[in-house]
Amino acid sequence: MASDTAETTINVLATIATACIFLSMIPGMYIVHKKRSTTGVNFYPLAMMFGQSMGWVIYSLADHAFFPVGAVNCLGAVLGVIFSGTFILHEKEHRARYAIFFCAVFALIIALLLYRFLGTQDDDTIAKVLGYFADVMAVIMFGSPLMLMGDVIKTKNSEIIAAPMAVSGFINGALWTTYGIIQTDYYVLVPNAISGLLCLVQVILVVIFPRRETKG
Repeated sequence: MASDTAETTINVLATIATACIFLSMIPGMYIVHKKRSTTGVNFYPLAMMFGQSMGWVIYSLADHAFFPVGAVNCLGAVLGVIFSGTFILHEKEHRARYAIFFCAVFALIIALLLYRFLGTQDDDTIAKVLGYFADVMAVIMFGSPLMLMGDVIKTKNSEIIAAPMAVSGFINGALWTTYGIIQTDYYVLVPNAISGLLCLVQVILVVIFPRRETKG
């Protein structure tokens, strides 16, 4: 009974933390829209927010467990589209590059949808494959800010890192890792541990190199 209570508590907290990851980007994207400038914002986590969220929504349909996983990730999918569209709208220098990247992510999601509904395997097998894709996209989402880690260290400025997303991502990763340990489920444990560590690195960089707004 105690184990069930702990499992339920962690599940609820992790779901809330997942929603916080998505919502944490709203203030930053509002500033992008208000200033009509993408300076200091990394596009790739936004596009991958849409990708990994849709991945989990499709997974939940195959796993017949839309609540809470699919439901909370619907929020991420919608916000991911809005954030990506806002960024591309106000991006001046590399708009085509980012639009192509988002279209590639969108094409992958279409492929996963077709696999879900047209695949010949049983639902358990399809859910497992979809889960792998969602895991990989989640790791990419949380790890993509580190693509610019060299710039952060060189400029001693963590402006390009979305601190609220990094903090909430670390908490989310820690909660789901704990859940995976309780369930002895490495399918949950491993990707969330990796994502949590990637977010922790970002938090450390934010602390060492405080954010300074650059003009652009």
